[in-house]
Amino acid sequence: MDELTVKNENFDITLTKVGLNFDKEIYLVRAFEEDQIARKKYLRTAGILVGDELLTSTFADTTHFMEELSLFDFGNSQNKYFAVTEYIGTPNLKLKIDDKNVFISKAEAKTMYKLFNMSLIGYSLARVLEFEYRFSPQSISTALHRHDYLTLPRQEG
Repeated sequence: MDELTVKNENFDITLTKVGLNFDKEIYLVRAFEEDQIARKKYLRTAGILVGDELLTSTFADTTHFMEELSLFDFGNSQNKYFAVTEYIGTPNLKLKIDDKNVFISKAEAKTMYKLFNMSLIGYSLARVLEFEYRFSPQSISTALHRHDYLTLPRQEG
């Protein structure tokens, strides 16, 4: 598992990337604050990374993404992240990303949902619920690029 630390004036945030679906390049990026005195790790935020695109950057949005996965068969026009489509005659979820066609089967959706929930076991959620550390999409993208989590776009010219 990849890990990197981002320094903050008050505390350090450690980012970890968990593979939810390696074939489709879908990852959960978790940010933790470690309290050395209490010997606890506190989840501070979580995001969904698809390829080089950060789809969610807050814990609430990430939880929303996961709930849409768990409600696989009930997709509708109000779904923010997925559309229910047919792929080779089988119902699938299609990620709503402009430049990519990412289809997710029911088994993949259930697996990703389970992995998300398992990845939270043993960590305190108190701090993310009370004072979530909010990354801007630019700041988290910069940190991920700096540590080779994402590849930088090629410069033309």
